[in-house]
Amino acid sequence: MAASNRQNTELLFTLADATWRRAIADRFGEEAVETYRYRQAGRGEPGTALRRAYNMRERAYQFWLRARGLGDVRHAPRVTGQRER
Repeated sequence: MAASNRQNTELLFTLADATWRRAIADRFGEEAVETYRYRQAGRGEPGTALRRAYNMRERAYQFWLRARGLGDVRHAPRVTGQRER
């Protein structure tokens, strides 16, 4: 069951990510996808197709993480330490 769930979440995430990338391309152009996926604008405004695609991808990502027993590292506190000399 666990292996099947991991496979299902892998497929769900892959499809959701492709949908979001397509929505970014539709809004900003094919060549802008890699740039906008790391910017706030790549998430879209509330009520837009881009925001719906982004939200769908985020939900799929959370399912993907849970199926693997992982936490979302984006929400982990930053660890700062001494630099080596």
